[in-house]
Amino acid sequence: MRRFAPLALSLAALAWTHAPAALAAPARPALSPAAAATEAAQQAAMQGYLYFYPLVTMDLTRRQFTHPSQGVQGAPANTFLHGRTLPQPGTAAPWANPDMLRSTGWLDLTAGPVVLSAPDTQGRLYTLSLLDMWTDVFATLGKRTTGTAKGNTVIVPPGWTGTLPSGMARLDAPTAHVWAKILIQADGPADLAAVNALQDGFTLTPLSQWNLPAQSQRVKSDPNLDLRIAVREQVESMPTDAFFTYAAELMRKHPPHGADQPVLAQLRRVGLIPGRTFDFDKLEHPAKQGMRRGMRAARERMDAAAGQSLRNLNGWQQETGSVGVYGNGYLRRALAAQAQPGAGLPEDLSVLLLAADSHGAPIDGAHRYTLHFESGQLPPAGALWSLAVYDGQGMPVANMLNRYALGDRAPLVYNADGSLDVHVSASPPAPEFQPNWLPVSATGPITMLLRVYEPGPALLDGLWMPPALVRDEPAPAPVPVVEAPPPPDAAPMETAPAKPVAAAPKKP
Repeated sequence: MRRFAPLALSLAALAWTHAPAALAAPARPALSPAAAATEAAQQAAMQGYLYFYPLVTMDLTRRQFTHPSQGVQGAPANTFLHGRTLPQPGTAAPWANPDMLRSTGWLDLTAGPVVLSAPDTQGRLYTLSLLDMWTDVFATLGKRTTGTAKGNTVIVPPGWTGTLPSGMARLDAPTAHVWAKILIQADGPADLAAVNALQDGFTLTPLSQWNLPAQSQRVKSDPNLDLRIAVREQVESMPTDAFFTYAAELMRKHPPHGADQPVLAQLRRVGLIPGRTFDFDKLEHPAKQGMRRGMRAARERMDAAAGQSLRNLNGWQQETGSVGVYGNGYLRRALAAQAQPGAGLPEDLSVLLLAADSHGAPIDGAHRYTLHFESGQLPPAGALWSLAVYDGQGMPVANMLNRYALGDRAPLVYNADGSLDVHVSASPPAPEFQPNWLPVSATGPITMLLRVYEPGPALLDGLWMPPALVRDEPAPAPVPVVEAPPPPDAAPMETAPAKPVAAAPKKP
């Protein structure tokens, strides 16, 4: 292919030359001033809706999370909410992570910088992602990037010029509000006390209060916020004038990215200018009509494009579009915010979804399956990997072993040639295979998620995919299960908070 590269570049260069007059496309009939205004407004609104969708989504998410009425389901600004338990059937959030405990918090930088303190995790894997209000990950702390030693990092708002205490690292935030999301490794119930103690070491302190006694926060109520309706439903039910008025106000607080000039130039045509208020009522009728049409077109475009960036192979689905950082891919960014606002970088965690077996049929608990990894073809994880099973609602499947996932931390039994067989079934396999058994419900649909932490280039570049899940026929007779002894000093599993983590399995 390399020898064709010069030819490709030459052809690309020719695209900038003028075509012969005889080959020119027929001239488009001139539009009336009103029709031209309608068309320009339609194009601006279609691009603007995609552009602003993540910003509006993030702000509503922030306001709901920090609202006083949320209680234990939220937290005030500059405070972390820690998920303290691993998932269990009946109490977990859909598609809950069986490997990590989660913490989340919203930083408010409107009054100045905030100090983010991290404990020494002594080599334990954690990832702390910082997202701006446009849903871009602008910094990642943790084992992969900054290490696991204790430290203080000052998150600084745009335009701040003050002096920082000696020894503190500085991170400049692109926006005045920042979403901080933490994943920290938890190795089963016996490990929870240690992980919970580490979670308490992650704190957020306004720089103005550094080295001062803790002060109680003044939490303001937000009477105009609807806490009962999901964020996505609120965004997608907004009328044109309300959506763009809200978006313009947010853009006054949270400056656009430097590479956004092309779309901002389009938005200027309808009065959407950074730093200024927007008054839909002052537009002429053709512009109003065009903006309404453009917003409908953008929503239709999102519906049509949803899922189109998924790669399908061996029954597995992998996201190939940008995640975490989107550049000028505004449609991709909007779709990511629609599916799961706050997605982190794939370099920290990549998730693949298994929806079908080797014959393309849905996975059903009535059958037995085997997932065979050849020697040298295990998930390419720089940190760890795990395979979790869920029922049709994305919940862990109850079983007598309390086993909801298998991975490289489990005492797996490998074949003589170094290959690995994972057995997926409702009834247990033969005793010698039970260390590699993933229990599922006896009937109904099953979904499997493969999580790979710090994935290698082969996965990130699309050069590695998991093998197909093969259905065993006929199903062998049931075998008595050999119950694994509980780990030493195992603590009883606590109830996990029922706060959703992901809205849909396609973007777990």
